[in-house]
Amino acid sequence: MLHADISPFAGRRVCVALSGGADSVALFLLFSENAEKLHISLSAVNIEHGIRGKESLEDTAFVKSLCEKAGVPLLCFSADIPALAKQSGRGVEETAREYRRGVFERLIKEGRTDIVATAHHAGDNAESVLLNVLRGAALTGAGGIRAFLPVAGDKGIARPLLSCTKAEILEYLTARGAGWREDSTNADVAYTRNFLRRKVLSPAKEMFPECEKNLYAFSRFAREDDEYLYSLTDGYVEEGKEFIIRPGAPHPLLRRCCIRALRYFGAEKDYTSAHIFAMCGLFDKESGAEADLPAGLKAVNDYGALAVYRPAPAPVYAYPFAEGEFDCGGYVLRVSRGERVPGEGICGRALYLNGAALPSGAVIRPRQNGDVFKKFGGGTKKLKEFFIDKKIPARRRDDYPLIAAGKEVFAVCGLEISDKARLPEEGGSLCRDGAVNLILHEKGEESCKN
Repeated sequence: MLHADISPFAGRRVCVALSGGADSVALFLLFSENAEKLHISLSAVNIEHGIRGKESLEDTAFVKSLCEKAGVPLLCFSADIPALAKQSGRGVEETAREYRRGVFERLIKEGRTDIVATAHHAGDNAESVLLNVLRGAALTGAGGIRAFLPVAGDKGIARPLLSCTKAEILEYLTARGAGWREDSTNADVAYTRNFLRRKVLSPAKEMFPECEKNLYAFSRFAREDDEYLYSLTDGYVEEGKEFIIRPGAPHPLLRRCCIRALRYFGAEKDYTSAHIFAMCGLFDKESGAEADLPAGLKAVNDYGALAVYRPAPAPVYAYPFAEGEFDCGGYVLRVSRGERVPGEGICGRALYLNGAALPSGAVIRPRQNGDVFKKFGGGTKKLKEFFIDKKIPARRRDDYPLIAAGKEVFAVCGLEISDKARLPEEGGSLCRDGAVNLILHEKGEESCKN
């Protein structure tokens, strides 16, 4: 008897990953025996990896026969995994795993199934826990294999046999007189998981017969604890174009904030502990200190907080100053003459300046080396120093289009105008002659409001 609950999949489309091995055959039989009762629309998927030649092709033929007898539709895929591994420089095991994951996710995203069910069991989970711990993983790694991996909303990859041992699976198959295929590479201890299974877990079970189930229980506790700690990071992070980590998080939460930031940008599998230590260490450095991260990401101390972002190339544009809308990289600048438009714009401000004060040849462009700016109240300073005074991080300074003539800046759009572009006052009110509105907003937004 398999103590596996498949009732959560009632009324859904389930595709069983069927290799022909004992585990996947047991999972297939479990679903096929209960599909009608649970109103499950059942299918299967087989992936031939091109690793074991004739033997692998015979596995696929076995799977086809099994599905035909059960009247279950079968999807077949094949790949030359050794060639793909050589091309990518990764191991065969990792390449095969990633290829399978890609196929499963594609089936779900293309709407061909709701759930892909894989036959990972308690022994596989025990191997994962040991492998992660031996490699130096933290509590997340000790959580082992996830019971459900979401792909699109409530659709994803499920592991219904995760609490079942190999012995229970074989007993289930024997009771039904079912056959299966044996993978000859399972005996090769050159593969990491085979080594753990045969050289570590097998001897351990002689002393601790329930070690697989105990490791399963441990991994569930570890995952619950880890997920709870991750939930506590919500108060320290802010997600947007950049991932901001605010100061003050205790170290267990800070490390998870850093991992959340990497996951946010899709770099979950590319980081090492050295990257996490480097990110945490930025909190002890001065503002502007940076760390390079995987996948082209950067982390920077942003006046005491930590900002994680993917650098964008500096925008290149130059427009003669005129009315209209102008593409300025990640933002659109709207220039209009006449009375003030109610406050809209980046940083909560729309700018209102004296267009008559602009010299002939003024342009809209990004910042350049040597730019200078005259602040309200007098005093000309380098634009770089103005940004520093305003506490605008270096990575964001290209976001602000300038109205400039030569190296003199008359407006930092969305932020400030020069004293030279100030509207004169007449009788205590602003003179409307020559008034120009500058409104900056992100692309795709109607506007940014105060």
